[in-house]
Amino acid sequence: MKTLGHRAMRAACIAVLTLAAGACQAASDHERNVGAQVEQLCDPRSLATLGRFVHVDNFREPALGQEPDATAMVAASACRAAPAHHGRLVAAAYRSGHDNDLLLVIAVIDGATGQVGSNFKANLDSDPAVKVVSGSLWLDTAAYDLAPGVRAFGLDITSGLPRGCAAGGSGARRSLFVSQGRFIRPVLQDLPMSEWNLIQRGRSACTDSSAPDLTITENFAATLAPAPTSTRGYRDLAVTGLATRDDGSVDERPPFHALLKWDGRVYSLVEQQQAWTIWKQ
Repeated sequence: MKTLGHRAMRAACIAVLTLAAGACQAASDHERNVGAQVEQLCDPRSLATLGRFVHVDNFREPALGQEPDATAMVAASACRAAPAHHGRLVAAAYRSGHDNDLLLVIAVIDGATGQVGSNFKANLDSDPAVKVVSGSLWLDTAAYDLAPGVRAFGLDITSGLPRGCAAGGSGARRSLFVSQGRFIRPVLQDLPMSEWNLIQRGRSACTDSSAPDLTITENFAATLAPAPTSTRGYRDLAVTGLATRDDGSVDERPPFHALLKWDGRVYSLVEQQQAWTIWKQ
């Protein structure tokens, strides 16, 4: 983000992807693991309501792994009931039809009227390392109670690009938003929730016959939760990180801990990301 990476048919495709990599045209790690996202697939009515709000026709998703086009303008969407926000949260990455840039809209659809209430619209960065596909968006409605009467919700954006021959990469990036009046505004932008580094590349299309059999990857996973302390009237946010290896060896890094503090406008990630980078080395 510039200021911020057919239900039955799709479910069947997801199941196939989980069982056999490469099926259904979406052969990335992300697409093989989007099974949990099935519960957040948007219904046609919610998407149609959002499409009318942004004045875009054919506001629906294509089949899993397919690119949005003139018949289905939405690249990815997520819907989730949100009683704390008095309605249904809907997020969609879409094309307007005027160019190829992806736009993001997040809105609360009022539970009583069925109309769009508070909302947020922005451009999505054209990051070559991120490909937004069906299943790339995930709404997190955990209890991010930041201040009295202020509850945030999260949006994760995950790339659908395959790992290929890369030596490392990232998973979901989480942003937090608060709904205030007619507007939804971001308070935390693009916190990496998982990353990975290659320790050893095994025999594959990326290596020659001299490569070892086993590929070994180190994985870094983060969690985010409100802390008991506050800064400038908003709760601090605690980031905890754990490192693991997929070969069964024990990763000797201690857990990562950092506090994100409210600066009066946003939760800055500068110091946390510097410490995170050092911790991963």
